[in-house]
Amino acid sequence: MLRKSLMLFAVAGLLATLGLAASALFTSQATVTDNTFTTGSLVLTASPTSAAITFNNMAPGDQVTAPITLTNAGTLDLRYAMTSTSTNTDNKNLANQLVLSVKSGVTDCSNTGFSASGASVYSGSLSAALFGDPTQGQQPGDRTLSAGGSEALCFNASLPASTGDAFQNAATTATFTFDAEQVKNNP
Repeated sequence: MLRKSLMLFAVAGLLATLGLAASALFTSQATVTDNTFTTGSLVLTASPTSAAITFNNMAPGDQVTAPITLTNAGTLDLRYAMTSTSTNTDNKNLANQLVLSVKSGVTDCSNTGFSASGASVYSGSLSAALFGDPTQGQQPGDRTLSAGGSEALCFNASLPASTGDAFQNAATTATFTFDAEQVKNNP
């Protein structure tokens, strides 16, 4: 009996030793810290921000030309579109009578230089002025600006020579709104 007990202790001791030997492994660990993620930004600015194209005492045949510079001050490329609204407080609807033309790449953004260069972006009634589409995604007429880039658009408003007496003492105020969205991951 003593011999059986000693044998059991010996077997138990051997199993314990083997168990300790099996759990003795070399290990190592590596840590990667400071994983940083930042998002980009879209910042579309317009200059000037007010009264960019203004003319008082217009007569039939007059025109006014002025630039609006759009700048992408953000860190991501953007795509933009323009819409406009006009207010006619006198109910004469001068906004429908005025013709607005917008061009890019104009060398001399003045009344005399407007027709000499550039590519047409919009031409039509001031009341319906738009180019591109502010709907999300790429649309016909949308314009792009790379991060840090800028574009001068030349605006020309004219009162047709055929404008009649009904538009004397008429006034309208237009607001141009430029909507931008990211280009990356936005087909």
